[in-house]
Amino acid sequence: MFDFDCPLSCLETSYTHTTNRLAVCLQVDFARPLEEQGPFDVFLHKMTDLIVKAEQDDAGDSAEVGLFRVFESYMNANPQTIIIDPIENLKKLLLRHRQYHLIATSDACLHDKVFTPPFVRLIASDSSQMLRELRLAGVDFPVVCKAQEAHGSSDAHRMMIIFNADGLKSIKVPCVAQTFVNHDAVLYKVFVIGEKFHIVRRPSFENFYSFDLPPIAFDSQNITGSQWLEDIPVSRPPIAASSVPDVPAVALDPEIVTSIVKGVRKQFGLSLIGIDLIVDKTTGHYAIIDVNAFPSYDGVTDFFPHLLSHIEMIVWQRDRHLSANHHSVHLKQPTGLKPTARIISNDLNPAIARS
Repeated sequence: MFDFDCPLSCLETSYTHTTNRLAVCLQVDFARPLEEQGPFDVFLHKMTDLIVKAEQDDAGDSAEVGLFRVFESYMNANPQTIIIDPIENLKKLLLRHRQYHLIATSDACLHDKVFTPPFVRLIASDSSQMLRELRLAGVDFPVVCKAQEAHGSSDAHRMMIIFNADGLKSIKVPCVAQTFVNHDAVLYKVFVIGEKFHIVRRPSFENFYSFDLPPIAFDSQNITGSQWLEDIPVSRPPIAASSVPDVPAVALDPEIVTSIVKGVRKQFGLSLIGIDLIVDKTTGHYAIIDVNAFPSYDGVTDFFPHLLSHIEMIVWQRDRHLSANHHSVHLKQPTGLKPTARIISNDLNPAIARS
């Protein structure tokens, strides 16, 4: 799906803010051969849900997966087309335990003030076995339990906070359990667009100091209002949703955030991502708790001009590479996009086509 804040109509004719070159947004029609609609300079997409379905053994014959296979076939036949973001790199994000391992071993976590909270993949349904696995992995209560798939279904955003061993009986496996870190009710969404990033503060959970609490189920996309808690026992006192304070508890260090963005981008090979950060109330260290592909960019001003600038740069970099390898390519630093470049899109994907 398109996640641009502006409607499709405002994207149909746009100028890149660095070069004033025209970019026109059209729609790809998967009912027609892609070869008739290209050739494409850049194919911009958000197909994480389709990638998940295509990875599942029992989904190979679905119509949606069929469209994805058409896309794959075209890209394999046209290797000079730039895909934003590369499919194989996006696959690194799809399973949370793999994603968290890659975060923990990335350059981002080489900084002594950056970490990802301890985590473990839980498969066994026996709560005693779960407890042993948590202890072996160094995962302490309270723990946040998340679906092992980070994309592909509504369950990817449904989570549960478990405060004690008895609460483990409420867990649906398989899942990923991660230590909950008190963070003064502030979540930082770091929206990355190539070399640029924007930070937006969002409300989150208040700090927890008691372990004598029943599980809390919630939707991570809706921690903003009175309905963000789900399945709370009636005997339990209500917990009000947090609001972001006017002044953040901790002013983020731009050098540390820049280091995190560079490290995460390098590890995953992605340019359009959202990084969820919290600041440990006790240590002041930065915890990376999730990385998302092509996020909403809600709250980011001038998203589309930044996106076009990023596209221009990567097309120019590609053309420079082709020129260095003695291909016949006309270069004009730093544009990359042709004056009549077209941005092609539909519900599945936008692309940039050469005229």
